Amino acid sequence: MKRSLLTTAAAAMCLALAAAGAHAAGIEMSLEAQRELGVTTQRLSPAQRAAEVDAFAKVLDPGPLAQLDSDLAAAEAAAVASNAEAARAKALHASVGGVATKDMEAAVAQAQSDALKVAILRHRLGLEWGPGVARMSTAARAQLVRGLSAGRIALVHVDTHNNAGQAGARVVKIDVGDNSVRGEVLGPARAAESRLQSSGLIVEVTGPSAILFSVGLTQSAHIETKTTQTGVVAPRSAIIRFRGAGWVYVRKGPTDFERRALQNPVPQADGFFVAEGLSAGDEVVTKGAVALFTAEQNAPGAAP
Repeated sequence: MKRSLLTTAAAAMCLALAAAGAHAAGIEMSLEAQRELGVTTQRLSPAQRAAEVDAFAKVLDPGPLAQLDSDLAAAEAAAVASNAEAARAKALHASVGGVATKDMEAAVAQAQSDALKVAILRHRLGLEWGPGVARMSTAARAQLVRGLSAGRIALVHVDTHNNAGQAGARVVKIDVGDNSVRGEVLGPARAAESRLQSSGLIVEVTGPSAILFSVGLTQSAHIETKTTQTGVVAPRSAIIRFRGAGWVYVRKGPTDFERRALQNPVPQADGFFVAEGLSAGDEVVTKGAVALFTAEQNAPGAAP
C-alpha cells in the first residue's frame, strides 16, 4: 500500500513536470496536473492592524529586582517593629518614667533610621526599574517577582531609534521564531541605550511564551501605534521558504501561477500580515505550494 502511494505521488509529479512551463517567478500548470497534485487556493480578504514602529528588545535579568524586593520587605518589617518600639518607649517615658530619656531617644532614632532605609529602597525601585514598577503595590510587586521566578513572566527592555513611537505606547509585540508575543508596557526605563539614543521602555511579557525569554536574549520588536494599516494576511499553509524569504503562489489564471515574495511580513497567529505585494481578492495556493515550487524549479527553461 505504501509503495503504491509513493508510486502514485511520483507519477503525479512527473505529470506535473511534463505539463509545466516555467517563466519568471512562476509556473504554468495544466488543470489535470493541478488535480493530481491537489492544488487548492484561498482568496485573501482585507485585514487591518495597528501600524507599528520597529524596535529592539533585550530580556532583563530579574535577579536584582528580586533582591531589591526582598530587601524592601525586610526593611519594611524592621521599620514596623522599630516604630512600635519607639511608640512604647515614648509612652512609658511620659507616664511613669520607666524608660530613660536616652533610651527613648535611641528608640525614636532607630525608628527614623529604619523609615529612611525603606524610603531609599523605594526610591531605588523607581531609579533602577522605572516608575511603572515603582507604582506597584507590595502585593502586585510580589506577584511579579514570583512570576519572574517561575518563568511565567519576563521583563524586556525595548528601544527605538531616537525614542520613536515610545510616547504613549501601551503594547509591544516581540518576535519569537515565526510568531510574536504581545507585552504590556509598564512604563519608561531608567537605563538608556546609548547606541540608539533611546531611553527605552520596560515591557512585561506574561503567559506560556515567557519561558522562552532567557536573560540577555535580544529580539526584534514592534511598538503598536494608534494609526491603522490595511493589508492582507497570508495563511501559513501558503508560504514556502526560498533564499531566506517567504513566498506565496498567486493564481493569475486557470493554469498560470505567479510566485511573489512577502514584503515586510509581520507574524500573526493565523499567518503573516503584509501591506504591500498582495491585495484583497488575490488567490493564493494553500495546498500544493511545495509541489508547484518543485515543478517550477525542475521545469524546462527554469532559471537556476
